[in-house]
Amino acid sequence: MEQRGRRRAAAPVRTSWFWQSVLLRIGAVLGAVSLVAAVLCASLGIIPISFRSDSMAPAISSGDLAIARGAPVGDVGPGDVVSVTDRAGGRVTHRIVEVEPYGGSVRLTLKADDSSVPDAETYEVTRVDRVLFAVPLLGFLVGPFHGLIAIVAGGALVACLAFVVVTPRRRVRGTRRS
Repeated sequence: MEQRGRRRAAAPVRTSWFWQSVLLRIGAVLGAVSLVAAVLCASLGIIPISFRSDSMAPAISSGDLAIARGAPVGDVGPGDVVSVTDRAGGRVTHRIVEVEPYGGSVRLTLKADDSSVPDAETYEVTRVDRVLFAVPLLGFLVGPFHGLIAIVAGGALVACLAFVVVTPRRRVRGTRRS
């Protein structure tokens, strides 16, 4: 007499666990990279500047990320690209045309590379952020993540990761735990 055994059903593909694992790893890597970048920037005094216009083209284009470092005005001169704050509180990053001593500070005349005339405003400063180099197109990636947008995006990422970690895996009926 031939004995017929019951055939076991194939184990279900656990794609949801795979995607949870992938999302968790991506989040962990992004978090680690962000943390390392923040610590490096703070410890080395580095300031990332995302360009939103082509005023410094072709040297620095829209979407580029410039890396700057604070410097006393005595260490910069004509031809250097610096970032300063204007009277309205906005950041201006242009090339130095002229440095004029003014009491305990200096007045800088700046000019955008794509402009034929210097800026109308002169900038009275004691320190500047000197641009060391620029990375093409990286500003498009980093630029949106500052201020309120960064807080909301970071909160959403943390919420998604918490959901992935806390949500229990569901067993498919008829399967055993391994």
